[in-house]
Amino acid sequence: MKISLFGLPPLPAAGHALGHPWAAGAYGFCHPGIVSKLSEISVRTIRHAIRIAAVLLPAAACAETGSGGEAIIFKSLLSKIGVSRPVSRQPSETLGELREAVIARLRTEAQVKNISPDPDNPAVLRVELGGSAGKTINVTVDVTNVHGRLYTLRNDADRQAAIENLVQGIVAVVRKPEIDFNRIYANIRFRDKNLMPSGPSSPADALVEELAGDIAVVYQLDTPHSLSGVSHADIGDRSLDEIRQIARKNILREMSKLSEERANEHILTYQISDNTALSPAIVLTDEFWARVDRAFPAGALLILRQRDEVAVIDRRAPLALQLARRLIDMAKQRGIDFLSDHVFERRDGRLVVVAE
Repeated sequence: MKISLFGLPPLPAAGHALGHPWAAGAYGFCHPGIVSKLSEISVRTIRHAIRIAAVLLPAAACAETGSGGEAIIFKSLLSKIGVSRPVSRQPSETLGELREAVIARLRTEAQVKNISPDPDNPAVLRVELGGSAGKTINVTVDVTNVHGRLYTLRNDADRQAAIENLVQGIVAVVRKPEIDFNRIYANIRFRDKNLMPSGPSSPADALVEELAGDIAVVYQLDTPHSLSGVSHADIGDRSLDEIRQIARKNILREMSKLSEERANEHILTYQISDNTALSPAIVLTDEFWARVDRAFPAGALLILRQRDEVAVIDRRAPLALQLARRLIDMAKQRGIDFLSDHVFERRDGRLVVVAE
């Protein structure tokens, strides 16, 4: 049995990178002319156009912008939607050095039988785990996301804790935690075709459902170190519908800690403040969309660029769809915690991909 524990490494030049929902764990566009008759356009509209045009500029150019009013708006926007500006100083360790630290920690785990660093990729290692009844499980691990959160996004301040979380997520594949149904969530993750149901499910199959585009609903158990995938065997005699209801109740409880940030008057971002990896799960609730409808009555575009954030864009915003694409492409190029390459919206209670 082979399991990929990528955590979504940087994407290749073409196609999608395959991630695994059980993991522990820019292109420039400039609009040449938004208005033609300035005398007929209000100052308010002009300022909106400038803001949107600024968002569509390459990130490197924006990092060098002066301290004018629109530049301040743009820098604030980048901060609030998780688009990091280039970090000037070099990381204190390379991907290869971080991988060696992870390997050293893994060697102390009794379940780890063998570790093979990838000779062609300094971020990748393959781990052979001893499962129950002598069963061997092979896990492929990529440390790119951990490195990116430590040294690019700077979301993680504690290096040792980040390594420990990754290691515990790896060994959780064979050291299955006890199922606490109060900690099961229906989350959104990259759609791995190898995990999607294609017929009658076996007990070992992951609890996964189709959603839209390149994303799927993945049922996960929230443990102290990671989100661990839930299988059909884990839920015993409970039906999938029962698990859906349990997961819904659990995420509504977490939504009491939902933070909302207004990047500008057309963009809102959301995170579950103390458990950001669960943030995409809010998209599956009517309560979240009721909140969005109050903010943007004319409708909203949804982007799920990263596994720890949700962003919505007012459909009335100038160049709303182009703006959504620009923000997705910036996250895609950065390649850290990337989730979905699509723009979504909700129609008749269902999430659908927006045609571009």
